[in-house]
Amino acid sequence: MRLTEKRNLPDLPLPGDSICFEASWYPVTPPSVPGAFDTQNWLKSQNLAAYGKFKHWKAYPGNWTFERSFFKFRQFMQARFAKFLDPAETGLLMGLLAGDRSGIPEMLRSDFQRSGLVHVLAISGFHVVLLAGMLMIFLKATGLPHKIVIIIAVTLLAIYVPVTGGSPAVRRAVMMFAIPQIGTLFGKPANTLNSLGVALLLIILPEPSVIWNPGFQLSFAATAGIIIGTPHNPTKLLPDSFKQNKLWQKIQSFAIDPTYVTLCATLATAPFLIHHFKTLSPFAWFGNIIVVPAISLGMQAGLFAQLSPIDFICGTFCAAARFFLRLASLLTRILSDSAAASMTVGPFSPAVLLALGFLILLLPVCYKNYIARKYAIFFILIAAALFAFESYCKVMHPSWTLTTIDVGQGDSHLVKTPSGRHFLIDAGDNSRQDSGKDIIVPFLHHIGVSELDALIITHPDKDHFGGAKSILKMFPVKELWTSDCSMKESKPDWQQVLSEARKRNVPIRNIHRGILWKENYFEMRTLHPRNDICVEANEGSITLRLKGLGHSAILTGDLTVKGEKEILKTDAYLKSDVLKLGHHGSKTSSSVPFVTAVSPTYAIIPSGRKNKFRHPHKQVTDRMDSLKIPYINTAKKGTITFTFVPDSVSYTTMW
Repeated sequence: MRLTEKRNLPDLPLPGDSICFEASWYPVTPPSVPGAFDTQNWLKSQNLAAYGKFKHWKAYPGNWTFERSFFKFRQFMQARFAKFLDPAETGLLMGLLAGDRSGIPEMLRSDFQRSGLVHVLAISGFHVVLLAGMLMIFLKATGLPHKIVIIIAVTLLAIYVPVTGGSPAVRRAVMMFAIPQIGTLFGKPANTLNSLGVALLLIILPEPSVIWNPGFQLSFAATAGIIIGTPHNPTKLLPDSFKQNKLWQKIQSFAIDPTYVTLCATLATAPFLIHHFKTLSPFAWFGNIIVVPAISLGMQAGLFAQLSPIDFICGTFCAAARFFLRLASLLTRILSDSAAASMTVGPFSPAVLLALGFLILLLPVCYKNYIARKYAIFFILIAAALFAFESYCKVMHPSWTLTTIDVGQGDSHLVKTPSGRHFLIDAGDNSRQDSGKDIIVPFLHHIGVSELDALIITHPDKDHFGGAKSILKMFPVKELWTSDCSMKESKPDWQQVLSEARKRNVPIRNIHRGILWKENYFEMRTLHPRNDICVEANEGSITLRLKGLGHSAILTGDLTVKGEKEILKTDAYLKSDVLKLGHHGSKTSSSVPFVTAVSPTYAIIPSGRKNKFRHPHKQVTDRMDSLKIPYINTAKKGTITFTFVPDSVSYTTMW
């Protein structure tokens, strides 16, 4: 059981105390959008059965435990930092040194995640190696015998494991430090790769399920990549006369070697990142080179601040830590503030990723091992054959899809054309949850979308454009499409979306009746609104008819009955296979004449579960029943994907 009290109360219970509490438990449902956070699996991985919210609780004093001492020690560290540093800087140092990330601002965490540097915030091998090195230097400076130095260092690092929470990455790093050091005590130096294997066995034997944890896989892959790749640094092939040049030695020491080590770790973790997250950060390699040194110096200054007995010296080290941490945060913000900071790669089949993994393992020895070169060519041919087969299937069996993303009480639809172009129509809300950041972008990564050919906002209501700003910031978008009347709307949040598009040089196109976008086998035609008159926002919603491979669909935004009548006046032929009902199934939309003219095989209703508007309205659902048109509601079925092929229309839902 894990209990969290976010309020800063004076008398919080300590580890070892007993708590009597009452809580309301939340229903745990499977994800309604592909790629969304899976609460059920996360609870299972944490050995938790449910989650909820405190109603009230009362604590009873308990006996002393080791964890209470560790907790008191963390409180002591935090109090010392808080005397000289801002809360954000204190929280960052506590995360780096003690594994307590609760004080790190959410925005800063998001920046590190988008730039591919989130591993820096989690206590891992990087932190343990840094602390172990500093500890060994400090202990050797005392003049103690070498064996005593080793014993003290290993003991202190063993104590450090529970202080930081004892994650697999910390345990692995401490074991990898301890095993070779203990070996030297008995005159048996250990191989680093063997040490990694021993650490792996000691971690997975008591808890075999940890091997499926993404963090565990990434940690071990990065370490293995560095161990395997470092001995095969290409600079070793240079002539000895060149390597003995003092200028070259400095360049190699400060730039080339760290860059190569980072590259080894990046390549080794790539298959796992692609498998779990379908993304890679193009800036992660460069970010590690410029951000990690600043973080490293900030950590060292923070550690010396804790060891300083005099406040003046402690404050001086804290000032140094502040400088380096702010520098690291600034560099991370610059790297993350790009739509290309996180790049979609995949999804690929396990066979392709396995071939890629073996190829990466063989790369360091290919230049001098003939057998390794043969196997590398073999794995390249396997990957190429799989790619060619997938491309052949797409060409020989063309299709297009319409996906209604479950963003709650809002609209968002993704259209994929037969040629593989992607158009996102509306971007959900951002009132309770930012649909763009938390739902749509992860979904786009999950299904392998690398860029949006256009982001189309049907009208400037927040449940349709709420996530647009985050999408423009986090995902490559070629163009933003909306109506001229929408561009004139003065809502501050909406104007921020337009400003974000201009800031990122995303062209804004005026979409109105008669605009046609076309490619082979597919076209997208704008049915509404007119370009010569501005009406109420819902009435002026952009309405699109998608047509391809003998099938069609109509998307209506929040179109009202007035807008439907306008379309009926000018468009004689509206019949389509799929109709997205206007305004989430409100009674102000989906009139009988309009629905009859479209005569859809299926109707889509995007609405939120238990929404306050009680959408879809009973009049509309009764109307669909009377016309014998089956309707699919995202509130009941989650994300809905229609697939259109020459001879059929089919759909799948999340539930």
